[in-house]
Amino acid sequence: MIKNILIYIAVLAISFSFAVFYYAWFSNFLLIVVVCLPVLSLICSLPFMIYSAVKGFSLYAPKVMNTDSLPYLKLVAKSKYGFFCPLLKIRLYTNNHFSGKSKKINFKYSGLAGKPVNIELAQLGKNCGLIECKTKWLKVYDMLGIFFIPVKFRYNTETLIVPKAEFIKDDIFSDKQAIIGYKKKSGGGFSDDYEIREYRNGDSMKNVHWKLSAKNDNLMVKEPSLPIYKNFKIMLILTDNAESNNIVMAKFAGVCMNVQKNEIPCAVSTTKAVGAYPLSSQTNIYSLYRAIYTQSNLGNADVQDAEPYSIFAGPEEVAK
Repeated sequence: MIKNILIYIAVLAISFSFAVFYYAWFSNFLLIVVVCLPVLSLICSLPFMIYSAVKGFSLYAPKVMNTDSLPYLKLVAKSKYGFFCPLLKIRLYTNNHFSGKSKKINFKYSGLAGKPVNIELAQLGKNCGLIECKTKWLKVYDMLGIFFIPVKFRYNTETLIVPKAEFIKDDIFSDKQAIIGYKKKSGGGFSDDYEIREYRNGDSMKNVHWKLSAKNDNLMVKEPSLPIYKNFKIMLILTDNAESNNIVMAKFAGVCMNVQKNEIPCAVSTTKAVGAYPLSSQTNIYSLYRAIYTQSNLGNADVQDAEPYSIFAGPEEVAK
């Protein structure tokens, strides 16, 4: 490293000046030690440097993390057995486009490379988004950090940072609010919702409502029906402020829980992307977050005549 080389040159210059102006055995001995120090460091470190470069390292990142935790990477030695690494340096290029933050990180490590080593990405903060990390080279240095062996180290990792759901009122996207009517269930069968009518030829005896039949002295059957939902469109009001977007995403996470719990289909749009993403009880929520974070085309969900709900970072939770 340039910094270490400059420090060594400065120490060498001081030792040389000391030997010139204070001519004695000690000053000469000190000069000889300083001159030989890089060579001794290289001789002692070279076997470990070669072994570290040959065995190599791997870089891993958790697929999903919560905003409660700081993002991190794991550096793992490929060797099953631990080995001593004099000095390791990796340059990491990290970014989170959703929060608008990107950092170039120089990570250094020295010691026994046996257990995984955590590389904390505290510079990116606890913000929602998709953290992308890229590396190209890894350098193994000697103990003084002057000589090094370059190793190709190409890794691309991604970590999805999801929000911690904020509590949302139960009446937001509840059955009572969303259901506007019922329709007959094709093929009959079991349903939590049903209508009562008189028995007709061909009706299954499993659908007979025996209590009402006894009261009316006539066979009454339960006709299964399915709810008819309103068409909802959830609009996320996103800005260029990372903290505001964190609040919006936390509220949205709470709304998603209500939507999926009550099995209410709707669509999601944002102010940063085009299109609408379909949201239902079957939706992979992580895929939805990824689409929002990358600000790509969200999809072609039907939002015609949809009732809008806007989620923003203000004091109100959800507003029409």
